[in-house]
Amino acid sequence: MTDDRDVSEANYSGTVIKALDVLDCLAQHRRPMTTQEIARVCGMSRPTTYRLLATLLSRGFVRSDSDYNYSLGTKFLSLGKIVLDSIDLQELARPYLHELCQLSNETANLAILDGTELLYIGKEESVQNSLSPVFVQMRSTVGTRVMLHSTSMGKAILAHLTADQVQAILERTTPLKAYTAQTITDLTVLKREMELIRGQGYALDDREVDDGTRCVAAPVFDSSGQVIAAMSIAGPAYRLTIEQLTQLAAQVMRVAVALSRQLGYIASR
Repeated sequence: MTDDRDVSEANYSGTVIKALDVLDCLAQHRRPMTTQEIARVCGMSRPTTYRLLATLLSRGFVRSDSDYNYSLGTKFLSLGKIVLDSIDLQELARPYLHELCQLSNETANLAILDGTELLYIGKEESVQNSLSPVFVQMRSTVGTRVMLHSTSMGKAILAHLTADQVQAILERTTPLKAYTAQTITDLTVLKREMELIRGQGYALDDREVDDGTRCVAAPVFDSSGQVIAAMSIAGPAYRLTIEQLTQLAAQVMRVAVALSRQLGYIASR
């Protein structure tokens, strides 16, 4: 029996490929298109394109208005929900954590919002830590919980919640706990920090949850545009300066956006 995973071009269905090309065309143009427009873009004849559209229409993959302009159908909504519901965030994030760890040579973390706390659910440890003369054991063990205001990932999430969500969390966590002398415990200062984070797209932690640790983080969004997690690069303060973290911010944001897209997120233009 042939292994279904062992697929060569000889086994491809030309008709299916053409139908997928039609769907890709509609997805990329993001507007209703006529049969003639689709045929031209896909490099197919008008009769072939019409037959494909009629078939896709019958299955709900495309829809048509009264002027016979075609766009993607609502079938994708139900299929998309099934796919998104089956996604394992930790598993999906694993290669991204590896990428951040490799490019920075520091530890990469993934955490989610759980109630009013930040919950660490993924981590790739830097080799440097175990080889260091003084082993660096940071607070970011998988399963650890900390308050949102004290870490870069927590602040990245907090900054992108709705005003009502933020208010509800602060009502339950004020007065803000001081983990170190650097922890932000003043609500005015925290709200100013959140504005800065929204503007620049990333958050910093300068020894705010551990005396010897610095981090940079960016938010992760789901298909509905809601912030659900954050990713970070973290390391000992003696290796990571604020300037280095700021330089790494672009990479963290890039990877966080890539993970968000995997979750179905489409950034507003």
